[in-house]
Amino acid sequence: MLVDRRKVKFWQKIIFGLMAVIMVAFLLPMAFLGSGGAGCGGASSGLDQLSDDIAAGESAVKADPKNAEAWKSLGENYVLRGNQQAQGSAEQRADWEKGAAAYRRAAILETKQGAERRVRLDTLEQLASVYAFLEAHEKTVQTYARITELSPKDPQAFLGLAYAAISAGDTHTAVLAFTRFLELDPKSADAPAVKQWIKQNTQSATPTPVPTSTKGSGKGSGS
Repeated sequence: MLVDRRKVKFWQKIIFGLMAVIMVAFLLPMAFLGSGGAGCGGASSGLDQLSDDIAAGESAVKADPKNAEAWKSLGENYVLRGNQQAQGSAEQRADWEKGAAAYRRAAILETKQGAERRVRLDTLEQLASVYAFLEAHEKTVQTYARITELSPKDPQAFLGLAYAAISAGDTHTAVLAFTRFLELDPKSADAPAVKQWIKQNTQSATPTPVPTSTKGSGKGSGS
């Protein structure tokens, strides 16, 4: 189905949103290899460096709990380390969860401190990406809802909200978000698939007429 391909594109956009971060995660062990490290030792050194950075970050936020940038940097380093952990491991999930917690704290502080809109959006987008890694679909929806509040005229924000809602099984929110997306960008290349999805997922709300059988149609016609 077309909308499934659009959904794949959406998650690709989310992952590509952290591509720079992920690239750094893979380049770190390569850097150690280039400086004389070898094999697993290089990867271990990369993790050790990230662990040192995390420890420094934890100290920074402890010393200044209201430093939004420090919390954001801490979140980034946790995500970086999580990307280097064994795929699907408890360690990876723990790092991503700690990264999400740091990003959440940064987002709260940025709101309270009146940070620039672009800065707040960037933090929320990073947070949504981590939630996507964790497959925390409801939290992804909640985060995208905040993104749309900051960007009420950005069709892509509503498209992201809609696809996140689909993953969360929240058809109602997806319909509303898709509808707003079409209002903002009716000529989008995504519009046909979006319209098709809305039609398919709102038909169930309307009672389907029961066809009249042609057999015996004259029965009782005199009454």
